[in-house]
Amino acid sequence: MSKKITIKVNNLSIKGILENPKSAKIVILAHGFTGDLRGPDHIFEKLSKKLEKLGYATLRFSFRGTPPSEGEYINTTVSSQVEDLKKVVEHTRSLGYTDIALLGESMGGSIVARAYDQLIKAVVFWYPALDFVDTSFRKYLTSEIQTKIRKQGYFLEEGYKIGKQFVDEIPSINLYREAGEIKCPVLFVHGDKDRDVPHQQSEKAFQKANDPKEIHIIKDADHCFITKQDEAIDLTTDFFERYF
Repeated sequence: MSKKITIKVNNLSIKGILENPKSAKIVILAHGFTGDLRGPDHIFEKLSKKLEKLGYATLRFSFRGTPPSEGEYINTTVSSQVEDLKKVVEHTRSLGYTDIALLGESMGGSIVARAYDQLIKAVVFWYPALDFVDTSFRKYLTSEIQTKIRKQGYFLEEGYKIGKQFVDEIPSINLYREAGEIKCPVLFVHGDKDRDVPHQQSEKAFQKANDPKEIHIIKDADHCFITKQDEAIDLTTDFFERYF
């Protein structure tokens, strides 16, 4: 069973899907940069189905600026997405859930690290972007992109307008400290062939994280686990069964 949800943030609607809503435990899924509530190659849909079989509810949503949610992507910043996720958590609590876990993939992991609060019961990071300068975001700092931004206020990436305010944030986004402040069980899953976010970012964050904690570097997996989705999902659901 699933139901559509709508959450208002600054007069714009965040759209999401709540699956298996009668479960007492819920996992909120946060997608990455220019992604959406389906996850890369529909991995969030696949994960949700397996979690439902194990008795968990899931809530997957699109950040503002990403369909089906409202807003323009040019206004996206780390801060705006943190606000979105906090509103989603707040809404989830208003529905009566107290056992809440967060999972973030790529930039969604960045947002989870910033939005985490001490009532969250478990956190999962899939290839989290914790140091933006040491990711594929570095290309946005090149003179070519900077020139486009100066001329028109944005540049295009996969059909989305990426705004100046997001690019200006990139040098300052370093979230290892936040990862080390998480007080619940935490899992890192990363591919050793990831060319967008080096797996060393997960390894560094794991060293700073509190126990209980786990890390799995999946051999031959790239960014988004395109060829290793089943393995990543199995590692994740096993972690939830043991710790959440």
